This record gives sequence, C-alpha cells and structure tokens, in this order.
Amino acid sequence: MATWNNAVPTRKKMHMLKREALLREAIAAFNQKGFHATSLDDIANSLGVTKAALYHYFSSKHALLYEAFSEALKVGFEAIDKAQEQGATGLEKLQIAIREYLQVTLSEMSRCIIITEEHALEAGDREKIVEQRDRFEAKLRDFVREGIQDGSVVPCDPKLAIFSIFGAVNWVPKWFSDDGEWSNRQLAKGMSELLCRSIASRPPEALARDIGKIRPDIEVGA
Repeated sequence: MATWNNAVPTRKKMHMLKREALLREAIAAFNQKGFHATSLDDIANSLGVTKAALYHYFSSKHALLYEAFSEALKVGFEAIDKAQEQGATGLEKLQIAIREYLQVTLSEMSRCIIITEEHALEAGDREKIVEQRDRFEAKLRDFVREGIQDGSVVPCDPKLAIFSIFGAVNWVPKWFSDDGEWSNRQLAKGMSELLCRSIASRPPEALARDIGKIRPDIEVGA
C-alpha cells in the first residue's frame, strides 16, 4: 500500500540513495588519494556522518572497493550488450562500447574506479573481479577480431589493441571533472572516436577540434 501518495521515499529507497551517495564519495576519494591513503573517517567526514553510520551500508573499506569494481564491470557488460545491438561492424561495436562505458561511468554516479587499485582488493574479491574483467576484455577483443574479419579494423593483435585503448579509458577518472568544460557525453563520444581511429582501416581525415562543441546525440558513424 502506498504511503504519503508516493511523495516520500520509502525506507528501502532511502537506504539505496544513502548507499549510492556513500559509494560515490568513496570512489571519488579512492581515485583522488588512492585506496590506502583514504580512511573511512575521511569518507564519513566528507558526507557529514559518523564512521559508525557507514557500517549500515558496507562492512569495510575493502567491501566498498569491491563494490566499486563490480559497478564499473556491470556498466562494462551493459555497454557490450548495447554495442552488439547497435553496431554494424566490429569497429562500430568497439566504439559504441567505449562510448557507453565512459558516458555512464563518468555520469553523476561517478562509478568508475581507477583500475590501478585492483591490487588493494582482498584475495577472494580480486579473484572474482579478475574473472569478470577477463570476460569483459575478451568481449572487446572479439569486436577487434570481428573488425579485422569485416575489414573495418586493420590487422593487429587484439590483446594489445584493447590493453592500449582501455589503458587510456581507465585513466580518465584521474583527470575528468564534472565541473570542467566538457560533459561526460561529449568526452565519451570524442574519446571513443579518437581511440578507435588508431585501429580503423579507413580512419576519418579529421576529429573534433573542440570537444565542447560535440553533439553527443549524433550516433556513431553519423
């Protein structure tokens, strides 16, 4: 039965909102200062709550880190699905996957954790994350192989191509700011085009000269 005519968030909804706020703040701190240099007290102080309050949502700092990686990989697999639905060639699928991954992880939720913090995961958690990450990267390599087969990608080593491209992608949270001159959508579109040009068999003659003027509503290939 609805209460307050659904105008007031339910207890479950409030719990999820607070949990997301905590995760977002933790990811921002991990990206800025590093996992080991960030304490739960730091996160609690930035949210204006006590450290004890944090334990209602996560059992430890390591649990926060694991959830951050899980969120980023969840977004990655959703980006893969969208690429498979919308892309016509291997190169288009890869570009869509990169664009969607960046667009979502750099959104207000700020769910992208710098992958260099992987070593800080506890052993059991690291094993789970590495398994998911390997599956994600395998899907991306398949797009490169598909592109080589259909002629949209130059012959290359798919593993090196994805390591190089996502090495750049995964470092974006270190320098991207919501307060900067580019929106997450503009950056996602501009960067996906720039990175995919490096392996395109028919690369465009020019790229956007001003990322701030990109119209992110224009689809890949338009």
